[in-house]
Amino acid sequence: MLPVLLMMLAASPFDETFRAGLIALQKGDVEMARTRLEAARDLEPKSGRVWVALSQVYWRLHRNGDAEEAAGKAAALAPEDRVVLRSLGIYYSETGQLARAADMYFQSAQPLLKQQKFGEAEALLEEGVARVPASEQLELALGVTEYGLRRFDKAADAFLRTIELTPETEQPYTFLGKILDQIPNKLPQVTERFAAYEAAHPDSAEAYLLHAKALDAQAGDATQALRLLDKSIALNGGDAVAHFERGTVLDRLQRFAEAATEFERAAALAPMDAAAHYRLARDYDRIGKHDAARAERDKHAQLVKARDTMP
Repeated sequence: MLPVLLMMLAASPFDETFRAGLIALQKGDVEMARTRLEAARDLEPKSGRVWVALSQVYWRLHRNGDAEEAAGKAAALAPEDRVVLRSLGIYYSETGQLARAADMYFQSAQPLLKQQKFGEAEALLEEGVARVPASEQLELALGVTEYGLRRFDKAADAFLRTIELTPETEQPYTFLGKILDQIPNKLPQVTERFAAYEAAHPDSAEAYLLHAKALDAQAGDATQALRLLDKSIALNGGDAVAHFERGTVLDRLQRFAEAATEFERAAALAPMDAAAHYRLARDYDRIGKHDAARAERDKHAQLVKARDTMP
């Protein structure tokens, strides 16, 4: 915490006093740190950074009530200051308040994720996970960060840890379903998790779909995959992804006319999905509908061009 705060200071009476307090704290001279930081607090009583530093001082002096009060004031005065939030995360982790620590790290990372500053978010969240190793909140956020960085194996590991901690949370399953083609070495473990999720949620169309996608990604039991997809579509017939997935399984079984019907449904439900038009063109050629295949290839090319020229 202290090096981070020190780097943020410029030269002014307040800054010099604050810096002196941080240096004293870093050197272990807690009483000197208290004197300097309280003087800095008197100069700038609304500085969240002073209050978070004081929380460390008071905790080291075993003034736990004062430490908690100082931490609370820091959070209230600087609810969006990433330095304060991270420092509070450290404070709460060191004082054994792990749920609060996780929340501080999460709040600190949220703006970075929204701004797609995934590299900065990764470093912050990895620190948070190291300090709070059983936080599903931080593991999920770390998984999203690795997903944003396209580090899919690391993302999968974080999502699987999230599921281990909270198997009822939907988001890690959904994210894993998006990267199955990128994590071949983890598919058996993911499939096992998806199967358990499906068994626990017999009324969830998404659960059946995810299990089927994991089986298909491994070229697994096509008959079982079709059964799962039929259940998913029965629960939610308007899901283009389920129809697309059913088409891919039927393709694998060389049932091309049936596959084309599924890709037609997928394209009708999601007409801007280039992949559905591409797969439909292939199957139209396979069943002799060559004019229709050319039309689908044209649609696919138009959609790809439009996507590639988007700002």
